[in-house]
Amino acid sequence: MISCHVCGSTDSTPFLRGRDHASGDWFDLQRCRACGLVFIDPLPSDLGRYYHPTYRRYPPWAHNLIQSMYHLQANRWARERGHSGCALEIGCGEGWMLAALRRKGWQVFGTERTAVSARFAVQENHLHVVVGNLDALQTTPRFDLIFMHHVLEHMPDPLATLRACSRLLKPDGALLIIVPNLASWQFRWTRQHWFHLDVPRHVTHFTPATLSQALEKAGFRAQHIRYVSLDQDPFGWMVSLLNLLGFPQTRWLHWLTRAHREPSLTNLLMLLLSPLLLALAIILAPLSWLAHAGACMEVRAVHSD
Repeated sequence: MISCHVCGSTDSTPFLRGRDHASGDWFDLQRCRACGLVFIDPLPSDLGRYYHPTYRRYPPWAHNLIQSMYHLQANRWARERGHSGCALEIGCGEGWMLAALRRKGWQVFGTERTAVSARFAVQENHLHVVVGNLDALQTTPRFDLIFMHHVLEHMPDPLATLRACSRLLKPDGALLIIVPNLASWQFRWTRQHWFHLDVPRHVTHFTPATLSQALEKAGFRAQHIRYVSLDQDPFGWMVSLLNLLGFPQTRWLHWLTRAHREPSLTNLLMLLLSPLLLALAIILAPLSWLAHAGACMEVRAVHSD
């Protein structure tokens, strides 16, 4: 049994079993009795093999839609800060958010776990990307803004990542974290069928309370939590409900990435039901936002000192 990723306790209880939609492997999730954090135990020795070749490989129309959403999000962050500065994105992917901030006058940097995953950001978006963990960066505070967009839940040691952010962030800087919300309506209704469970790539599952605890231990104070997620929430409802109805786990995502586009009754039924479920999702998502129970949460944190 591994220690809790936030409080270090070894006292945990079985929480849920989840199935990887790509490999078919099953994983056990434990809940820490001390702080309530949920995490995979045991953790696979090689997480890299679960990042399949079609991971994030979307068709052009979906890619353009996601890119537009990222631009809107980055532009909002720039407006909220009120001035430009130096920004770091941990796990920048293709770098669209950094590119949007750069157009607003920001100096931008990114990190990625492999040279392959950093290639597009470097070659196409012409960004400065460090491959590897945060130890490769200077330890003196230099960033006005550090953000992680659906990255912290992938980290085997999220507390170490947050502490590294604390060292790199200027005293008056801001840390932005976007993660799935285990306290959401989406999870409560669909449980092991939840789109954002995504085991084993999602190692740790946060609620507002457990993420706030992790931030406090790293020297931060959660300043604001936002539950609106246009790019994740309605789509997540649709896929989670399809999973709940008995369709192959996250088949829509496989179809989207062209992994399972063979003519079949399953795919036909899925495509016929999807518009109806998406219409329902467009109603459920805003209601969950109003109830502070959206599928994802964006937390803005500042140094606690």
